[in-house]
Amino acid sequence: MKMTDALSTKRTFLDIPNAAELAGFSVRHFRRIIEEERIRIVQIGRKFFILGADFERWQASKRAKLS
Repeated sequence: MKMTDALSTKRTFLDIPNAAELAGFSVRHFRRIIEEERIRIVQIGRKFFILGADFERWQASKRAKLS
């Protein structure tokens, strides 16, 4: 199954550890990526989440830079 299939709904929320795992980075490094690359996060209660659509957009921009 492709990554985009798993995140196909626009309203999917990924917590930081799961997003880091999907991206192939440690949680600490992924938090740094969030800060440096301005990936939008949403706070619900005490937890922070990334919208699935924002995660897909970030991954697409990374693929475009590598090409």
